[in-house]
Amino acid sequence: MDQELQRNLIETRYFRGLSTPFSFSFTRLASSFNLQQNQSFDDDYGYSRPIVVLDVLWNLAFVLVSCFVLLTTIGEKPSTPLRLWIGGYALQCLLHVGFIWIEFQRRNFDDFDGVSPFSLFHSSIMKRLESVNTVISSIWWVFGFYWIVMGGQALLQDSPRLYWLSVVFLAFDVFFMIFCIAMACVVFFALFCFFPFIATVAYVMRLGDGASENDIKTLPKYRYGQSNTSDNLVNMKTAEDHLLSQFNRIDSVHELALQPDDSECCICLYKYVDGVELCVLPCNHHFHHGCISKWLRINATCPLCKFNILRGDTLV
Repeated sequence: MDQELQRNLIETRYFRGLSTPFSFSFTRLASSFNLQQNQSFDDDYGYSRPIVVLDVLWNLAFVLVSCFVLLTTIGEKPSTPLRLWIGGYALQCLLHVGFIWIEFQRRNFDDFDGVSPFSLFHSSIMKRLESVNTVISSIWWVFGFYWIVMGGQALLQDSPRLYWLSVVFLAFDVFFMIFCIAMACVVFFALFCFFPFIATVAYVMRLGDGASENDIKTLPKYRYGQSNTSDNLVNMKTAEDHLLSQFNRIDSVHELALQPDDSECCICLYKYVDGVELCVLPCNHHFHHGCISKWLRINATCPLCKFNILRGDTLV
């Protein structure tokens, strides 16, 4: 049962984050970004004290402005129910403040390991009610926009203060919606435009860990040739002997015969063909000469055992 309630809380929180643009909720905006970063459910910085205080003050400011305008415009007679719309808008902001404050108190009790008066079931109900409030605020915004458009110039002449207050509320909602979309686009383009640049810089920075061309040239090279299975062990032993005797001889290229299940380059994953040039590292692992040369320029260790050809040791 607790797992089901926890799942409902997470689903409700995600739905609430999607509806952020139509309400003035800084905690929702921060929580939606926090959810995308895969942080834990309880460590939500969207409900930190500065964010909650800013969110509460912001919504209370809209409530106070709405009450002031409604009380001072009793004589105005709008042709559309703007007074009802502003009152409903203020009520939604006030409900949102209550939901945010209750959630903030619950998280404070959890953080200090106190006896929380809010059960998981009640928290789930509160979050669902806040989600319903968010959906209603979105629909309410559409009604306000429709009444403003339908009223036209008559509203501006008969009830200018109610008209401009409604326009300001609608404009703030649109601004927050555009801001959220713009931030999402900025993050999207930043990841796809700057990630290749960052990867290139990281590649260049790692070049210093690779081997030099002289170090790569000193590695013994062989020509791969197919042979009978009975001769493979002898040929492999010969290759190991050449590894010690020909380590500093660059021009000497011997033929290397390997067992069929060991005749594959682990870098490109291609089988060796007759006559291809192989390179054997001091750890006795063999690769295509071209493949291992590119690898060693970036990282001077064996791809299989992490043997460092410069220091002569194995990385653990």
